[in-house]
Amino acid sequence: MTPADPDRPVYRLLPEVHRSRDAELGHPLRSLLEVVEDELLRLREDIDGLYDNWFVETCAAWVLPYLADLLGPGDLTGGPGGAVPRRALVAHTLANRRRKGTPGALAEAARDITGRPVRVVEYFQLLGTTQNVNHPRPGNVRTPDLRDTARLALIGTPFDRTARTVDVRHADRGRGRHNIDVVGLHLWRLAAHPCTGVDARAVDAAAGRWTFDPAGRDLPLFSRPRSAAAPAAETDAPAPLRRLRLHQELTALRAGSPSTLFAGPDPLLTVTLPDGRVEPARLICADLTDWARPPAPADGAAPQVAVDPALGRLTLPPGSAPERVRVAYSYGSPGDLGAGPYDRRATLTTALAAAGTPWPDAPDWQIAVSRDLAGSGDPSVPTVTTLGAAVTAWNERPDPRPGQVGVIAVQDSATYDEDLTGPRRILIPPGNRLIVLAAGGRPAALGAFGLRPHLTGTIEAAALGGQVAEPSQLVLDGLSVEGRITVASGNLDSLVVSGCTLVGDRAATLPDGGLISAADNPRLAVRLLRTVCAGVRLSDVPTLDLADSIVGPRAGGLALDAQPADVGIEASTILGRTTARSLTVSDSILRDRAEVVWRQQGYLRFSYAPPDSRVPRRYRCQPADDAAAGRVAPAFDALDPAAPGFGRLAARCPAEIAEGAENGEEMGAYRFVRQPRRLADLTGRLDDHLRFGLEAGVFLAD
Repeated sequence: MTPADPDRPVYRLLPEVHRSRDAELGHPLRSLLEVVEDELLRLREDIDGLYDNWFVETCAAWVLPYLADLLGPGDLTGGPGGAVPRRALVAHTLANRRRKGTPGALAEAARDITGRPVRVVEYFQLLGTTQNVNHPRPGNVRTPDLRDTARLALIGTPFDRTARTVDVRHADRGRGRHNIDVVGLHLWRLAAHPCTGVDARAVDAAAGRWTFDPAGRDLPLFSRPRSAAAPAAETDAPAPLRRLRLHQELTALRAGSPSTLFAGPDPLLTVTLPDGRVEPARLICADLTDWARPPAPADGAAPQVAVDPALGRLTLPPGSAPERVRVAYSYGSPGDLGAGPYDRRATLTTALAAAGTPWPDAPDWQIAVSRDLAGSGDPSVPTVTTLGAAVTAWNERPDPRPGQVGVIAVQDSATYDEDLTGPRRILIPPGNRLIVLAAGGRPAALGAFGLRPHLTGTIEAAALGGQVAEPSQLVLDGLSVEGRITVASGNLDSLVVSGCTLVGDRAATLPDGGLISAADNPRLAVRLLRTVCAGVRLSDVPTLDLADSIVGPRAGGLALDAQPADVGIEASTILGRTTARSLTVSDSILRDRAEVVWRQQGYLRFSYAPPDSRVPRRYRCQPADDAAAGRVAPAFDALDPAAPGFGRLAARCPAEIAEGAENGEEMGAYRFVRQPRRLADLTGRLDDHLRFGLEAGVFLAD
C-alpha cells in the first residue's frame, strides 16, 4: 500500500510512522479503515453521479427519459425506430430548440429521427406574388424561363425553385404545398451504396459496349451524400444521376471550373482502362440507348469514354477493345439487402449463429482470393487469383478431420467468370464447416463490408461420405452470383446463404439462373438471410427457413418449390407461387397462391396471402375477408431486380400491408428498415420544432 493510493483516501492521510508500524503488525489499522473508506467512496461516487446527471452528455441511462420529459411533449425516449442513440437525440433536441423553426434545425431533427437525408423547403418563399419595388426577388418570376432546361428539369423535385400560385390545401395531409405558412420536408428513402474496383460487364467488347453493373443489367447510377448536412444540391442527395447534370459537371470541368462530383480522392464515378484511370475531362455524358460510340481520337489525343448515368452504360471509341474495364460508381437500394458493400458484420454473426454449432474465433484453415493478388496482409494466409483455385486447395488439403473450420475470403469486388462444378465443386467432408464470404483484411477477422464480388457461373456443393457427430455446414455471405447454387446428393447438414444476390444471366441462356436448389440431403436445413434470389427448389430436403429475404419473380411463377420441406418464413417477400409440406409465416408477403400439404400444423400471422391459397390457419392476416380482397393487395415500386426500388412497398400500398406487421412496421423483406415507425416519429415530433403559425408536410423524394 503506497501513501498516494487514491483507493485509500483516509489511510494515506495518516503519518508515515503509523503506516509503517501498521505494516509491521500486519495492517490491522488499514483493515479497520477499509470499512470507513468503502462508505466514503460510495458517498463520493453518488455525489459525482448527481453532478453528472445534470448534463445529457454524462448522465446515466436511466436519467435520459426524465431529461427528455423536461423538454416538453413528444417521444424523445429513442427506441428501435430511432436513427440515432437516445442520448444524442436528446442533446440535439436541446440544440435545435434554440433555433426552432429554421430549415437547418428542421433538417437536423428529421435526420436524427429517420436516419435519412432530408431537404427542407420554405414554400412561402416560392409563391408567385406581386413584388414590392423595395424588395424585389428576381428569381421568383411568375413564368419560368423555357430556355433554362436545367431549371425546368428540377420541376417537381425537392430542388424546384419555380414560383407557383397559392395552394390552400393542407400540407400536413400531403395535398398542398405552396402556401404562406407551409414548410416541406423532402425525405429520401433510398440509400446510395458506393462500389469500387468493379469489373464492368462487356456486353460486346468488340463494339465497345460495357455496363457498370457486373451482371450486364441496365442499372441507374446514383449520386451520394458527401456529408451529413442536408442536401444543398441534387448531387448531394442519394438520387439517380441525371444526364443533364453530369453533362454540366463535365462541361464545367473541361472549362477549368472546379467540380463537386469529381473532386477529392473519392470521385462519384471512375472508369479505369488497362493503361490507367480515364481523366474526368475525357468522359462524355451521352444517351446510350442505341449504344452510340464516341468518335475515334485524333492523332496523339487521348480516347474519350461515353457514359450514360441513366442506363449505367459506357462505350469506348472505335479501335478500343480492352480485355478489362474497371469502374467505380454508386447504386441505389431501399436497405441493406442482398450483396452489397455495406457493413454485413452483424448479419454475418446472425448467419453463423443460424448454422447451429458455435463457430470458433479463429479457423483451422483459411485462404484469400484476389484477382489482382493484393494479398490478405498476413503472410501466413496464402492468396490465389480464382475461386476455383481456393476451392481446390480446400478440397485437397491434407488430413481433413471432423470439426475443422475453413474460410475462403474474397478480398475485392472483381468478377470471377468460372463454374465451381465438377472437379472444382465445394466438398464438405464429414463434420467440416466452410464459409465463403466477401471480406477485406485478414480472413480470420471476417471484416465483411466494402466489397461486392461477382461470380458468373454455378456454385455446386456436396457433403460426401458418412455421418459423424459434428455437423457438415456451408455458409455463403456477401456474394453476387450470376447463376445458381446447387447442393448435390449427400449428407450436408446446413446451408446458410446470407447477404447474397442471385440473378440470371442477361441473355437468359443459363438454365435456372438465380435459383437455389438442393436434392437428396435427408438432414439438410437451408437458411436464407438478407438474400435476393429468383427461386428455391428442394427435393428430399426437410427444412427451409427464410428471413428478411426476397424470392422471385421467376419465369413460370413458382418461387418456392419445397413441397417435401417444412418451410418457415419471417419478414420476407415471396414474388411467386409457394408449395410446402408445412408452412409457418410471420410478417411476410406471399404475393401469389400458396399450396401447403399439411395444413393442420403451422400458421400465417400478420402476413398477406391471396384468398385462394391453401394454407394453415391465419391470424390477423390480409386480406381480412373476401370483400377486402379487391382493395387490400401489395403494391411495389418495382419488380425488376435491377431497379433501385425492387421489392419496396409503394407509397400507394394499403395501410393494412404497409403497417400490418406485428410491431406496426411494413410486411415483407424491408421490415427491418422500420420505415413506417420512422415516418410516424417524424410527423409526431414536427410540432416541437416548428414556430407558431407554420405547417409542415412530409414528402417522399423518391
